[in-house]
Amino acid sequence: MKVEAFDALYTPTSPMIQVEHGYGRWLDYRGMDEVEKRAQEITGRSYEHLHEIVHILKQQQRQFGELSDRLATNLDLLEQREAYVMVTGQQVGVFGGPLFAVYKLLAVIKRAKQAEKKLGKPVLPIFWMATEDHDFAEINHVFTTQTFSRTLKKDALSTIPLAGKASVGELEFDRLKLELVQMAQQLLLNETETPYTSDLYNELIDLIQASHSFAQFFGRMMRRFVGTDFLLFDPHAQDVRALERPMFRRLIEHQDVLQHTLAHSYEEGMPSVELNKEAAHLFYHDGTRELLTKIDGVYTTKRGHRFTETELLSEIEAHPERFSNNVVSRPLMQEYLFPTLGYVGGPGEIAYWLQLRPLFHELGWKMPLLLPRLGGVIVSRNDEKKLRQESVTLEEYMKQPLPDYPFDDESFEAKLYAYRTLTEAVSQEASKHGRRFESKSKHVLEQLADEMRAEAKRNQYRLNARRIHLSTRLFPMDAPQERILSMVPILNRHGLDVFHRLKLVYEDSEAERCLFLV
Repeated sequence: MKVEAFDALYTPTSPMIQVEHGYGRWLDYRGMDEVEKRAQEITGRSYEHLHEIVHILKQQQRQFGELSDRLATNLDLLEQREAYVMVTGQQVGVFGGPLFAVYKLLAVIKRAKQAEKKLGKPVLPIFWMATEDHDFAEINHVFTTQTFSRTLKKDALSTIPLAGKASVGELEFDRLKLELVQMAQQLLLNETETPYTSDLYNELIDLIQASHSFAQFFGRMMRRFVGTDFLLFDPHAQDVRALERPMFRRLIEHQDVLQHTLAHSYEEGMPSVELNKEAAHLFYHDGTRELLTKIDGVYTTKRGHRFTETELLSEIEAHPERFSNNVVSRPLMQEYLFPTLGYVGGPGEIAYWLQLRPLFHELGWKMPLLLPRLGGVIVSRNDEKKLRQESVTLEEYMKQPLPDYPFDDESFEAKLYAYRTLTEAVSQEASKHGRRFESKSKHVLEQLADEMRAEAKRNQYRLNARRIHLSTRLFPMDAPQERILSMVPILNRHGLDVFHRLKLVYEDSEAERCLFLV
């Protein structure tokens, strides 16, 4: 495997590019060059709960698989304030979710190692699993290829009780295991069988059976196929909620000023992204997950819960497990919980994080480093060969994918002109011996014409097969590969260690937008 820089993966205006070159006036730190400055800033802060959060991290790792010895040692150093963290996060999609979730993880591991070299202290990479999120439709599906088609099929799990209403961390995973087994089968049945298929299928079934939540399944996928040198954090655990209690209170006590600040945080030139600026930025859990909104001094939910500020603070004190963060408060909670050097995000996250910087300042903090995740496209030698056969480069193909060659009915009919003339002549001759001979001759000759048409279409498909292959592999459904494909097809095509190999070549490269040749 080798890696090459591939900046054509994103347009020049993408937040993935602009965060490094164009958004500096909205950032507190300009990339990894200022990691020492960030480290000095958070070294002066107290994290009184660090002992408890490290204990929780250690407990949580047991459900995902073994940690490396080095990371286990560094966890002890984090507890002693002799280490920092670098964070990324994503929803816990089935079978690891889209490839960009893996790329986030690889990027945060690489950034943590870079920071370690600069600081001379351990930096622990953390993947914050979005178990607080309630959007079941975001995590419940994979895309599988279909024979003779550019269109991938969306294979989704059935709806289960509270799906889309309660947090993903509260859903009943076990009742979906049979469907997940069937989904794994479908994923692999629609792939070409390789020397890795059988082992991969058995591994996937073992992971499904060993898991009892979406977080466990996601975490075990990442631990098995990516590595043991990162931490997985499940924020929806009750012991985490208890630690978050002081920050929940702070968010409520500063609600008015935070809401006012967020309402005026967007500036001309920032990427456009919608944030709910009317909400209180906390969810209340009472069987379902409901966003709190402050109206006329009273905190309300759509289902009719009503709290004065005093009542809400009392509820937080007594039942912190009934609260969780939204997209605005989660970065602030991350800042509260961990000595965070930086956050690794995708284009959407970068876009809305820019508007959150004033909120960090209102709470007396600076915003951590905001770093783009790895952007990647995986290209096989076979893919390269087909691109050459089409006389197009990958960059050209990404800008303008090749359409199917159309089947020209009019041209085919023109080629059959002589045949149609012959058919008419044969029919007329056969009619001299009776209508049944005329009818039979027409039927036989028309059937032959249909067979010729079908063969012409098969030849047309053979011509298009190369283009369909490129479409489903490199730019599925006219979208970046990293947003559609899951880990499973890549593991099946290139081996169960493919992401380990990818991690090694990426860490040795200076590129952050990469073409991986496998």
